[in-house]
Amino acid sequence: MPTLKAKIRESLKKIPLGHACYKALAWAYHNRFFYLNPHLEQYVDQRLKAYDYNDLYGDLVKTHHKECEHYAHLAAPQEVQTLLERRGFNQVFRDKFKDRKPFVLFAGNDEHQDKSGFIQDLEKLCEKLTLFTKADGSYGTFHYGYQNGTNRFYHICEANSYANTTRILEILDAAPTHAKPDLLIIQGWGWNYTPRDLLQIKHRYKDLKILNLQMDDRFDWHLNKPIGTHAILPFIDCALSTAPERVRWILQEGTPAFYMPLASSLEFYHPLEGVERIYDIGFVGANVGVRGEIIKALEQEGFKVRAYGYGFGGRLPLEETNLFFNQCELVLGCGSVGVGDFVNMKLRDFDAPMSGAAYITTHNKDLELLFRPDSVIFYKDIKDLIHKTRHYLAHKEELVKIRENAFKEASQKHTYEKRLKEVFKELGCA
Repeated sequence: MPTLKAKIRESLKKIPLGHACYKALAWAYHNRFFYLNPHLEQYVDQRLKAYDYNDLYGDLVKTHHKECEHYAHLAAPQEVQTLLERRGFNQVFRDKFKDRKPFVLFAGNDEHQDKSGFIQDLEKLCEKLTLFTKADGSYGTFHYGYQNGTNRFYHICEANSYANTTRILEILDAAPTHAKPDLLIIQGWGWNYTPRDLLQIKHRYKDLKILNLQMDDRFDWHLNKPIGTHAILPFIDCALSTAPERVRWILQEGTPAFYMPLASSLEFYHPLEGVERIYDIGFVGANVGVRGEIIKALEQEGFKVRAYGYGFGGRLPLEETNLFFNQCELVLGCGSVGVGDFVNMKLRDFDAPMSGAAYITTHNKDLELLFRPDSVIFYKDIKDLIHKTRHYLAHKEELVKIRENAFKEASQKHTYEKRLKEVFKELGCA
C-alpha cells in the first residue's frame, strides 16, 4: 500500500506545485503533524480519485470528438432495410412468424436490472423466452474481472467470451428442434464476447439472429479497440443503441441498427397509494464520478437525502425500489460524468417517472426529446439543483402535477413492451 508521503508526492505531480492546499499538505507531513495524518490521507485520497476520474472522462470526451471526426469522413450509410435483408431478415424469415411469436434466448448480465421490468415485458412478445443461466442455475452471463461496473481487463476477454458462448451453445443445443430460438439477445461488448466466439454460434446456428442491446453506448464504443461495442458489430445481426448518434455510425459500419432508448415497465414500477414521502430527495445508483459530491452538497444544505448503491451503503433490494421512489418528494438523476455536457441515458430516467415520482436529473438533450417539460425537471449544475430542490419542496403542489404528467407520459410512451414491439415489427417477427 502506498504511504501517505507517496500519495502526497503523486498528488504534487498531478496538481501544480504552486497549489496552496498541496503545499500545506507537504509542509504538514514533513513537520511531523502525525495527528493530522488520517485527515490528510482521506483528503489526498479524495483529491486523487477526483483527479483520476476527471482525467479518465476528459480523455473519453476527447476520444468522442475524434470518433465524430472519423465517421464524418465515411460514406453515408445504406438504408437499414437493405442491411436487414443482407443479414437474413427477409421474407423467408418473416414467414416463420405468420402464426407464432419468436422463440427468444436472452443472455442478460445484471439480474437486478433485467428483472425490474425488461424481462417481464419481453416475455409478452415471445412464444417462449429462455433466460441465460449458469450450470448452477444462477442468473446472468460471466463477467470475470468486472467489479461494480469497473475493471474490464483486456487479458480476460477471452475467458468471459468462452464461458458465455459455450453456455449459450449448450442452451441452444438442448432446446427442442421445434422450439429452437429465433433470436439471441445479448448485452455485448468486446470484453464479454469475442468475434471468434460469436462466429462459432453463427456457424452452428445459421438461422439464429443475434441482437445486441447496446446500453451505455456513448461511453463504451471504443473505436478500433477490442473491448467495446464497435469490436463486435460485424458479428451481430442488429444493434439496438441507446445513443442516437451511434445509430448512424453503426449503419456506416454496415450493421443494421435502431435507436432504442431505455424504458421501464408497468409490471414493476407504478404509483402507490397511501405511502408517506419521508425523504426530500432520493437516489439509486453507484457512487461514481460527481455523484458523491452532489449527495454531500444536498446534505450540507439541510435536505433529507437517502442514497442507495455501491459506495452509498449497498444496493437497494430490487423489490423495494418502487416503494423507495414513492417515498421521495424528488428522485435524483445524474447522467453526467463530470466533464462538460457529456451525459448518458440511465434506467432511472424512465423507472422514476414510471413510479409516479417527480424526477430531477442532469440536463440531457436525448431525454428532452422524449419527455415534455412538465414531466421531468432538469438541472444544469449543483447550484441549480439545490435551487430547484428548494423551490419545489416549498411548492409541493407543483410536484403533484409533475408526478401525474410523468406517470402518464412514461406509461403511454416509454415501456419496454412498446420499444421491443416496434423493433420486432421492423425485423418482421412481431
